[in-house]
Amino acid sequence: MLTSLIHAVLPDLPGYETGGGPVIPQAVILRTGPSGPEVLLVKRTTPRAWELPGGYMNRGEPPVNAMSREVREETGLIVRPDRLVGWYVRTGFRPHRSPVFACSPVSGTVRKSSEAVAIGFFPVDHLPLGLFPWYREIIRDAVAGRSHPDRQEQHLGLGTVVTSAAIHLGALSGVLRP
Repeated sequence: MLTSLIHAVLPDLPGYETGGGPVIPQAVILRTGPSGPEVLLVKRTTPRAWELPGGYMNRGEPPVNAMSREVREETGLIVRPDRLVGWYVRTGFRPHRSPVFACSPVSGTVRKSSEAVAIGFFPVDHLPLGLFPWYREIIRDAVAGRSHPDRQEQHLGLGTVVTSAAIHLGALSGVLRP
């Protein structure tokens, strides 16, 4: 009983990797909505929080191909990568490197997948509270048309870990809704 409760509350995180962690390509999928630009976000099954679609690369797969494949698998959309927003290097808790691409939807229908409990477009000036905090800067960069030539470091320190845990627990308890 206690084990199942702990498993339900603690997020299922990938194994820790040294050397900067894995490369996880991601997409900022933008469209024009009724009140301005909107971004597509997915709410993961675990940890239960809103984030950008994306995921792991297959061996030998270029980052842009991995991003396109992951977006299609997670959201049902086929996207056109418009530009590289930047390489975001996340240090501290769960270090990883994410090439993030600004994209436009080309075809397909938005649908949930086994990796997401919810998916939707949000106005960029009204992002959900349950969005991991480091994505807000990236979304602003993408909307502003920025392309960073240098790697952007985002340190995921204790404050970020506490905030992320609160988001996860708030979503599981139903306190945080879209």
